[in-house]
Amino acid sequence: MRLMLSIQVIHFIRHGEGFHNVAGRRSTEEYKKEDYADAHLTELGWTQAHALQKHIAQLPDPLNVEAVIVSPLSRALQTAVGAFGGTSDEEGTAKPLMLRQAHILEKQYGHSAVTSAGTPPFICWEVYIAFIILLYKGGIKAFTGEHLGLHPCDRRSSLTYLKQQYPAVDFSLIEEETDVYWKRESRESHDQIRERGRKFIQWLMARPEQRLAVVSHSSFMYFMLSNYGHDASETVQSEIRRWYENCEMRTVILSDMSGESGGLDPLFFPGGQSIKGPGNEPMQSQKGPAT
Repeated sequence: MRLMLSIQVIHFIRHGEGFHNVAGRRSTEEYKKEDYADAHLTELGWTQAHALQKHIAQLPDPLNVEAVIVSPLSRALQTAVGAFGGTSDEEGTAKPLMLRQAHILEKQYGHSAVTSAGTPPFICWEVYIAFIILLYKGGIKAFTGEHLGLHPCDRRSSLTYLKQQYPAVDFSLIEEETDVYWKRESRESHDQIRERGRKFIQWLMARPEQRLAVVSHSSFMYFMLSNYGHDASETVQSEIRRWYENCEMRTVILSDMSGESGGLDPLFFPGGQSIKGPGNEPMQSQKGPAT
């Protein structure tokens, strides 16, 4: 028996197909080209995101996602918009979640604007690209992006551009105008990604929400989740450590038995002397033997 001080349901989602994925299937050398910097979704990538949205809508039990945590890379933002964006804004007062995307051959697939009406908050966090621990400005920072370094497709666009393209997304946790974490000369190690993953899980579990969607990247989630489940069955371990397909969603339950996240069990009920009478007055216990 274990007392769970904090539990969360997390839906981990990989981004849909990006133009860099198509190029990389031709040759891995394509990943090094500036043509695919901060790669956008292809037509198939958008179709995958909309298919996920339809799948979620048809589930017998709603996900009731309280917030969408998303990488600052365009392919992840667009996947989050496609899967969790609003479908209509009858009052016409909601901010656009994403502006209209013009079609640019082999660079950007054209897509209409998407409203934020009826959507949960979208929160962009840079600890979400590739998972690396960096000594930066005298402290350690974690992120949630792709495998960092070398490949321009893993370098995010400027903060100004992202805010302009995704007006309803909360970018307040991103401090730098440009991507200071991406390095042209080197990539982070697998151990660095795993450590970044641990930091990200700690951050998630310290949040107040109980149901979250995380839209991120294959290598980040692969190495992040490999930190966990070592006492599970071989079947569960193989599922946790399986590589993510484009736009694949897997759901996990995070439980904190250590209390390090600072969260509380949402099912907890205090009982005892906390119970008040009809007028909010303290209730007096009746004398008698304790049983």
